Amino acid sequence: MGVKIQELVLRFPIEISQLAGKIIAIDGPNIIFSLFTFSYKNQEYNFSNLITDRTQRAISHLYGILYRINFYYSKKIIPLFCFDGKVSELKRIITKDQLHDFRIIKQWYKDSIKHKKIEKARKIALGKEFLWLNIIEESKHLLHALGVPYIESPASAESQCAYLVKNNIADYTNTQDFDALIFGCPFIIQNLSKSLKRKVQGKWIYKKISPLLIELSSTLKSLNLDQFQLVDLAILLGTDYNSGVKKIGPKTALSFIKKYQSLENVIAHEKSRYDFNHLNSMKIEEIRRIFLFPEVLEVMNNLYWDVPNREKIRELLCEDHKLNKERVENNIEKVIENHSKCITYLRDLKSQSRYIQRTLDMNF
Repeated sequence: MGVKIQELVLRFPIEISQLAGKIIAIDGPNIIFSLFTFSYKNQEYNFSNLITDRTQRAISHLYGILYRINFYYSKKIIPLFCFDGKVSELKRIITKDQLHDFRIIKQWYKDSIKHKKIEKARKIALGKEFLWLNIIEESKHLLHALGVPYIESPASAESQCAYLVKNNIADYTNTQDFDALIFGCPFIIQNLSKSLKRKVQGKWIYKKISPLLIELSSTLKSLNLDQFQLVDLAILLGTDYNSGVKKIGPKTALSFIKKYQSLENVIAHEKSRYDFNHLNSMKIEEIRRIFLFPEVLEVMNNLYWDVPNREKIRELLCEDHKLNKERVENNIEKVIENHSKCITYLRDLKSQSRYIQRTLDMNF
């Protein structure tokens, strides 16, 4: 869902060339979902019009990742993907046990393919219990084959991305949501794509976009808030962990936080006008802890950008998904070539992070 604070956040144009040689922490679920839905009209759970292969599985994310990694390397950008871990109990949209459900349904899918029950396989493959988790699993497999590292966060991808930038492991986070800002990410890049256009939800319409930079310090200064108050503002508007307060939009929420300084004071002074019953003190503190002291992976010993593995890419895309071999092979050649050029560019830079240096040591 994401926090709805777009109209309050300062965003500045940035040239893609300014990102050359930089490590960018990618909000995996957010970016992969945008790749997955780029050529799809209806984004509800009626996926009958999805582009699928002969195994009845969706394929847009696979081509999307292949193209996107090639784009990153062509611009000398070093991608580091982050994925969600466990789902918080406060998340409002969860299944009783997503991973357990997925494992069972995945076996049903395999059995249907084995016994050539194509319609049943298609129904399973496009069902919401299977589709998204399978997309994430396959995306990780493809990233591994492409030599791109990824981190499985103990909690959320956004909080992990924010941690990486705050601790100078990455230079920026790339996400279209604003959650990373609430987690305290200093620098966020939006609209980072080769096409420089974005699909309008639910329509066959694409709007032009340009890369934008969000700076946490500039946003806090413009709003005259500190990070603690920014979290309270987000809670008022609604997050992935709570519903927002009805009839309170971004501008009203901002005025309340600036006037009363804290969420508790807002509730104390405005409870006669608005319904705050779902925001008790225990829940407020728990959500604050999630954003201000998130659970993240702090030790990362295996971060390096390996040469794309031609055989593993072929195995996943051509043998497993039966995708067009010539098309896949052409893109493999491009991504290997651009990876090599990116490594050469990095080697010529004067200073490097220890993670990039490790990659250079492995490749030369």
